[in-house]
Amino acid sequence: MYNFYQISEALKYIDMHLDEPIDLEKLSKKFFLSPFYFHRLFSSIVGKSLAAYIRDRRILHACSQLCNTEKTILDIALDSGFNSSQAFSRAFNEVLGLSPSEYRKQGGQPVIVTADELIMKFTNRLKGGIFLNPNIIKRNSLIIAGTYGEGNKTWDVWNAFETLNIEKPLNNILSTDGYEIRVYEKEICTVYVGYPVSDKNVDPAYSIFELPSSKYASFDIYVSQGYESENNAMNEWLKTNNEGYTERLLNGNLHYCVEFYDERFSGDESDSIVEIWIPIVKK
Repeated sequence: MYNFYQISEALKYIDMHLDEPIDLEKLSKKFFLSPFYFHRLFSSIVGKSLAAYIRDRRILHACSQLCNTEKTILDIALDSGFNSSQAFSRAFNEVLGLSPSEYRKQGGQPVIVTADELIMKFTNRLKGGIFLNPNIIKRNSLIIAGTYGEGNKTWDVWNAFETLNIEKPLNNILSTDGYEIRVYEKEICTVYVGYPVSDKNVDPAYSIFELPSSKYASFDIYVSQGYESENNAMNEWLKTNNEGYTERLLNGNLHYCVEFYDERFSGDESDSIVEIWIPIVKK
């Protein structure tokens, strides 16, 4: 996929410019993406923030120089993109738990995985159309104005909403980002779709759903790859995540999830992305 190519090229670029300033604005512009989207894409694929990844690669680069050259700590720090030996030593100790001089004395050899090998590893995290490393996000409560219906007739529910929105446009809309909320009660799934609004002052033809404030595990899903593996992958993450998160229920007893459609959604195009939010809480 094109997005994987962009991130692969970004990883190669970072490795070739570790001794230079590298920031989100510069990289996103280079790869023709907004800073927000680039960072979300990078974090989803790589599994850590851009800043953390650059720091770790610089430290790895420094480890190689410590073991294979007689350069001073200051020269290695500057070669690795740090502006002082103090900043270098702090970052080094934060990542490895010892000072650069102590590492040098140990005489080990770091294992440096290439950018191509990394992207292969990251690609393997994509099962079907879903990334296995969700972003943990916090969202305030929202009022969604729209329509609802049976979960197995989602297409009809969206069509009904779009027709209603043409006939009776919402005048207090907050954005045109689409929300699809699926609520499960035993074997019955009800789906609510619509737009976020500032208050409940809407035409009575609309249904109102109040989405509670919550923390979510947000999974990016490539629509063109299908949704076959999404439930199993998300359930696997809920059971095995190291942060101690478990599913949060609606009103204390109902399972639910949110599908979020922003500017990255473009139907069945290869780069079309939908976010699925699973409400979570610490165990």
